[in-house]
Amino acid sequence: MRSQAPSGATPEARHRRRIRGPVLAVTAIAWAATLAIHALMSGSGHSMHGAPGPHDMRGMHAMHGMPGMPGPENGPILVILETHPADAMAPGDAFSAESLWMFLVSWPFMLTAMMAPLLIPALRHVYVRSLPSRRRRTLALLTAAYAAIWSAGGLILFVLAGAILAIRRWLSLSPNGTFFPDSAVFPDDMVALAIGVVVAVAWQFSPLKQRCLNRHHAHPPMAAFGRDADVAALRFGGMHAFWCLGSCWALMLLPLLFDRWHLVAMAVVTLWIWAEVLDPPVAPAWRPRLPVTAARLVSAAARQRSVTQLCWAIRGDRVTPPTPS
Repeated sequence: MRSQAPSGATPEARHRRRIRGPVLAVTAIAWAATLAIHALMSGSGHSMHGAPGPHDMRGMHAMHGMPGMPGPENGPILVILETHPADAMAPGDAFSAESLWMFLVSWPFMLTAMMAPLLIPALRHVYVRSLPSRRRRTLALLTAAYAAIWSAGGLILFVLAGAILAIRRWLSLSPNGTFFPDSAVFPDDMVALAIGVVVAVAWQFSPLKQRCLNRHHAHPPMAAFGRDADVAALRFGGMHAFWCLGSCWALMLLPLLFDRWHLVAMAVVTLWIWAEVLDPPVAPAWRPRLPVTAARLVSAAARQRSVTQLCWAIRGDRVTPPTPS
């Protein structure tokens, strides 16, 4: 039997539950799959950017100054958390077929884990504006367009990450490559990560970032019948992904550049992205951009919990349990 909605629930609340529950379940499965893939990569000595090279300082044959695979002495948990998608990449292997294959295997799960919750408002928007007989079709078209744009964006991020790492390595191997400090003091991966951080901070402050965030909040009207409805769903999914990619690309690049703790970096970036979309649209300008709304919600929830615990404590002090006769 179909479960009955709680008494007094509004149609909007019921629609929210029908969309949010499955999306969050898929998100949890994607995170589990991502952990499993990284565990398999670390166990086999492979990574998204190719097989191990010939000069590993830890016995895993990575290039000097390049991200190395975690060693068994760190234990299975550290092996998973420290796995890097660009590990063990030789200078000529940044864009190899094996690198691309490993990236294509892991990217769909990474994308789902990080971006699926951001799709909930768009899915709810088309759900409530579609005829019941067309809802599944409309949701599928929107999701397919969203995934297609982000798949292309993922390939661009893969190329950018590989280019940053390859350029840094080329400079360190070049006799005239004196722009960066000595790699013995500043390893190649740390310099590559510093470049990524500078790019992410600059984009975070830029008005173009705010413009993308503003457009990401826009939900257009949807056609209800025939081909127009299909085209509207595809267009909305594609544009929603385009503006989401424009907003998040610099942040999404950072986990690909981390030498160690790639999954931790991925989790931190994911929480930041989820938090910043809660802020309302504002006029684009150069300014620091922090997830203020999310911080206020967390603070309010913490205060509410503290007040609730205090009330229960006071009630417990005043109500004494009956003594047995």
